[in-house]
Amino acid sequence: MLLLLAAPAVARAVVGPPAVAPRVPLSRRSSRPALVLEEPPLQDAAWAPPSPSPRPELWQALVALNGCTLLWGSQHAVIKDVVSDVSPAAFNAARFGLAAVCALPWAPGAPWRPRRPPAADAPPASATWAAGAELGLWSCLGFALQSVGLETTSAGRSAFLLYLNVKLVPLLALLLYGRTSPPRTWVSALLAVCGTGLLASDGSPPNVGDAWSLAAAVASACFILRLEAAAAGAAPPEPAELNAATLTCAAGYFALLAAAEVGGAGGAAPVPLMEAARALGESSPQICYLAVVTTFVAQWLQAYGQARVGAQDAALLYALDPCYAAGFSYLLLGETLGPQGFAGAAVVLAAVAISRGGGGAGEGGGERREDEGARTSRAE
Repeated sequence: MLLLLAAPAVARAVVGPPAVAPRVPLSRRSSRPALVLEEPPLQDAAWAPPSPSPRPELWQALVALNGCTLLWGSQHAVIKDVVSDVSPAAFNAARFGLAAVCALPWAPGAPWRPRRPPAADAPPASATWAAGAELGLWSCLGFALQSVGLETTSAGRSAFLLYLNVKLVPLLALLLYGRTSPPRTWVSALLAVCGTGLLASDGSPPNVGDAWSLAAAVASACFILRLEAAAAGAAPPEPAELNAATLTCAAGYFALLAAAEVGGAGGAAPVPLMEAARALGESSPQICYLAVVTTFVAQWLQAYGQARVGAQDAALLYALDPCYAAGFSYLLLGETLGPQGFAGAAVVLAAVAISRGGGGAGEGGGERREDEGARTSRAE
C-alpha cells in the first residue's frame, strides 16, 4: 500500500513536471478567423437561365397546324351567330382583349418574365414587339374583314372563300420575295382553289360579303408569310412571346376601331355604349370560346407549327378549314352540303395529300431555315 501511494511522487521526480503550453499574448495571436461553414449565397430569384427551345419535330408541327385548323373551322358558325347581334368592331375588341389577357404571362419584357443572360441567343423584347405589331395588324385586318363578311354571307361560304389564301400565299411569295415554289405546290394550290369553288357554289348569288371574305383571304395570306419571316430567323422569338405580342397589338387595334364606332367616326351613326355592352354580355359564352380556344390557343399552335413548316405548305394545311367549317356549320347552324359540296371537300383533301407527298416540303422548309440560321451564325 505504501508503494502505491509513493508511485506518483517517484514518477514526478524521474520524469519531471507535466508540459504546459506557453501562454501566447493576445497581440501575437493569429488574426485568421475560425473556419465557419456558410451556405452559398442565393441567386437572384428573378433570374433563371431560359431553357433552350428547340424547333419542333416535323410531326409535332403538322399536328399543331392541323389542330389549329380544326379550331379555326369551328369559329365560322360561332362568329356568324354572334355578329347577328353584336357589331364586328365591339365583338373583336372583346375577343382579342380577352385573348391578350390570357397571353399576358408570356408578354415579352414583362417584369414577371425570367430575365435572359446578356449572351442568350434570343432577340430583345423590342424586336418581338415590333414583329407582333406587324402581325397584329394583319391579324386585325383578316378577322375584321371576316366578321364584316359574315354579316351578309353564309358561314360555310365565308370559310371557303377565306381560305383561298392557299393560292395567294405562293403567289405573294413569288411577287414580294421572288421565291419560287415547286410544281407540286402550284398543282395542290390549284386543286384547293377548284375544291373551294365547288364548296362555295351553293346555288345562291354572290354578295358583298363574298368580297369582304376575299379581302380577308389576302390579309390572311400576308399574315402567314410575315409569320414565317418572324419565326425563321437565326434567333427567332419564343412562340408564346410572339403570340402574346401579336394578340396584344391586335387587341389594341380593335379597341381603337370599337372606340371609333362608339363615337360615330367617319360619319357613321354612333353606337350607344350601354347597348353594345349589353349585346356583348348576352354573347359572353361564345366570345369566351372564340377568345381562349380559337384565338389564344389556335394562334399559339400556328406560331409553334410554322417554326418548322414553311408558309406555302402551312397554307395548304389550312385549306382543310373549309371542310371542318362545313361540318361545324351543319352541326351548329343546320347548313348542309350537296353532292357538289362533298366533291369539293374531296378535292381539297386531295390537294392537301399532294402537298404532303413527295418527301415533305414542310420538312425541307424547316431544314432550309435551319441551314440559313447556321450560315448566319457562321458568318457572324
